[in-house]
Amino acid sequence: MNIKIRTCVLWISLLSLLTIILLHHSIMVIEDEGEPKAELEIFQYKNGWGYQIVMKQKILIYQPTIPAIDTVIPFPDEVSTRKVGILVLKRFNAHRNFSVSKNEVQQCLPSH
Repeated sequence: MNIKIRTCVLWISLLSLLTIILLHHSIMVIEDEGEPKAELEIFQYKNGWGYQIVMKQKILIYQPTIPAIDTVIPFPDEVSTRKVGILVLKRFNAHRNFSVSKNEVQQCLPSH
């Protein structure tokens, strides 16, 4: 009978620990869903376009020119600006490195 009691106590302890872990994970997911997300805003800049990433009315990233290329010029159109901005925004909201490469930017530009 002593062995049965020990086995029962062990199973109850394991189930309790598993329940605590699952509850903790659920709370973390709920808190993450409530976290505010950054938003993309496109704007006209000089003879072209730019974008900014904004959260709670604060500008976090201001990008009036095409990133990762050798010249300093604004985006040629709203569509290419939006493509690069969305790429950066998705990475930012996923808490990843949000920098873009020259190749990624060139794929978003109209000539490619």
